[in-house]
Amino acid sequence: MVRTVRSIEEEARVRRVSGVGFDGCLSEPEFREALEGRTIQALLEWASEGVRRVLVVGLEDRGNIALALANANLFVTVVEPDESLIDRVSKRADEENCSIRMNFYSSDYMKREFSASGFDMAVFFSALSQYNEPDVVVKKATRELRAGGKLFARLRVRPSLGLVSRARSRFPVADRLFRRAGDIASGVPWLGRYLAIPDARAFLEAVGDVLKVEKVQHEHLVAAGLGWFGANLPGGARSLAARAVGTVSQVEALAIRGPGRNLASHLVVFATKELGLGKAFRV
Repeated sequence: MVRTVRSIEEEARVRRVSGVGFDGCLSEPEFREALEGRTIQALLEWASEGVRRVLVVGLEDRGNIALALANANLFVTVVEPDESLIDRVSKRADEENCSIRMNFYSSDYMKREFSASGFDMAVFFSALSQYNEPDVVVKKATRELRAGGKLFARLRVRPSLGLVSRARSRFPVADRLFRRAGDIASGVPWLGRYLAIPDARAFLEAVGDVLKVEKVQHEHLVAAGLGWFGANLPGGARSLAARAVGTVSQVEALAIRGPGRNLASHLVVFATKELGLGKAFRV
């Protein structure tokens, strides 16, 4: 894939609009394990086949994933705008004798260009949720993956509004009501921020335009919020909170297997790049 006028215009719209939010607790090992232990293990297993060069965007987990990949003898390129985080992870890499396989860039990912087809895998553990158009970020990463390359993406989502959209198109009264509700919502800051979170179904459709989606996981109802709260507690209470979060996360996993998945707060996507899937880059 090459850059076109359309892709350049799309990427120019993208900007970081939020911080780590609930994902701030992922910097704490006990909360990271309670919330995402199985997902991280699945990611590392997926990276063990046919992968040599990995792009890791963001160090919200304090470099845990990047270091694990480097310790598995993979060559890891990290892009992270926070220089203090890079310094910490770089020191850990020295201590773990894997720094020779790690390369760090202190930059916003969307402001750093990499060679087309330069990576075998791209990992977005938390960074996608910080951008206003995460699907465009995925398109950029797709261009930088080789054919057959893998993409792992985890991001916060909100329930799909597909039913609302269909109701608006079929019933004029419903359309007027939803327009009015939208005007009211725009005046409520927290509600406006929530509606700015990507629609789960729309994001999956956008990813499916440029990648072959191999597996999708719907995660969490309230556990992520509890993790954020618990990570801010003092000492002993924090450990108790982490165990509670782990229990809640396991219960949620059962609930999300059914219709509850439509209410999940996070989406995890495993996808591969195939030739012919490049609609987002056609003029």
